[in-house]
Amino acid sequence: MTYSIQWHEETIRDLKKIDRQKQKKIIARIKDYLSKDPLSLGKPLKGIFKGLYRYRYGSYRIIYAIDRESVVILILRIADRKNVYKDPVNEN
Repeated sequence: MTYSIQWHEETIRDLKKIDRQKQKKIIARIKDYLSKDPLSLGKPLKGIFKGLYRYRYGSYRIIYAIDRESVVILILRIADRKNVYKDPVNEN
């Protein structure tokens, strides 16, 4: 079963901060791999991020939520591993 992908508006801003070549690779990886098996490819997060998953692609982390009922993956953040868990609104 392939999940459909939805992009949070913050994710679009995250992608614009990444160079175009890496953007294309990340998007392709999400569409080709993550959409097919988000539960086993991703790692469940803990603490305040409980209920969300993360997928590692190089030094980037993709934070997402899974709606199994609607068969949808909501991509919430894409950022370097050093910055992905920081609040994007308060970043300098």
